[in-house]
Amino acid sequence: ASDVAQHSRFVQRIRRRYALELSWLPEGQPNPASFDTLNSQLETSGYRPEEAMRVLRHLVLERLAALDCNSQISLEAVTLTMTELAQWCLDRALSVCRDELVDIHGEPGSLGPGQTCRLWIIGMGKLGARELNVSSDIDLVYVYEHEGQTQGNAMGAKRVSNHEFFCKL
Repeated sequence: ASDVAQHSRFVQRIRRRYALELSWLPEGQPNPASFDTLNSQLETSGYRPEEAMRVLRHLVLERLAALDCNSQISLEAVTLTMTELAQWCLDRALSVCRDELVDIHGEPGSLGPGQTCRLWIIGMGKLGARELNVSSDIDLVYVYEHEGQTQGNAMGAKRVSNHEFFCKL
């Protein structure tokens, strides 16, 4: 079978720039488990979390282009992978950024002792319907449980309101 995807400038650019990293993405249709594996390898090899996510996205898009152009994947499989990629990236970015803010300001306070105020990211439109395609943007709504303030850093300093914490996040 010929590789029709090789004629895409995007595919050519990704294959040139990330030849080594492409080999780290397991064969077949990418999925959240393969995102985890690839991200781990990228970060272990020296990419910062935000760089690793950007490279991961490029590698997944190259794989989808190849599978799609070479008729090895359906439209439904492409939209599923794009939706899973968006959700994975949102979860990963939230985790990394939240950890950084907790180090500075402490956990956002909750109503009960030992509990923290949580943030939810709600995907609207095509993300919510699990129908993202490769050119879709995403519409998000962020909500958190209630007002309060953070616990402060290890020394109890730098407390901020939950509102300020989640706006920074």
